[in-house]
Amino acid sequence: MELRHLRYFVVVAEELHFGRAATRLSIVQPSLSQQIRQLEDELGFPLLRRTKRSVELTDAGKVFLTEAQDVLARVRNAKHAAQRAYRGEVGRLVIGYISSSAFDLLPIMLSTYRERFPHVEVALREMTTQEQMRALEENQIQIGLLRLPISAPWLDIEVIRREPIVCVLPEGHPLAHQERIVLPQLASEPFVLQSRQLGGGYHTQLMKLCISAGFTPTSFRKSPRPMQLSALLPLV
Repeated sequence: MELRHLRYFVVVAEELHFGRAATRLSIVQPSLSQQIRQLEDELGFPLLRRTKRSVELTDAGKVFLTEAQDVLARVRNAKHAAQRAYRGEVGRLVIGYISSSAFDLLPIMLSTYRERFPHVEVALREMTTQEQMRALEENQIQIGLLRLPISAPWLDIEVIRREPIVCVLPEGHPLAHQERIVLPQLASEPFVLQSRQLGGGYHTQLMKLCISAGFTPTSFRKSPRPMQLSALLPLV
């Protein structure tokens, strides 16, 4: 028994006329009659009572019709559910993110995503860039919002925003009111930095920029997480 046998039978039962049913199914009437007979032979009992003038469902045919309709409906639902899953419209998505992205970028992205895919459960995990790279490799998260540069040729990377490196200074600092500051001007200033372990490639990039400007930055404090930087700034 195949799904087409069920589909053919349901259409015949709805039309109670082989000619009209064949037209709906876009097949010739003799072929349709043969398919129904094959189904009845497999079941071992008649589903239809045929006369020269009419086609009627037997009692067994009425019961089989209900069950066949349910089976076909479940198959359609299964197909649609699988298609939604294939398109990423259902399921669970785990996103890793650096804490600084939670200020504005992450809320905007989540709002847009949930409008498009309301049936996807989204789980968020705050992680450093290094932690996200490990989690991506181990398939613990599916998407990472991290900070470049990183060395991971096995990742598909898409740049979603570029940000300038800015310098935050006390209000009374001699450089505070300059529109532009060049790195050598900061050679004698203490820096608030993330550790190399947490800052990853961004920490390395910043150190290289300072060294190319002729100095190695003095670390006044190391912030474990980016969101703790604001709490340390008044201490500088």
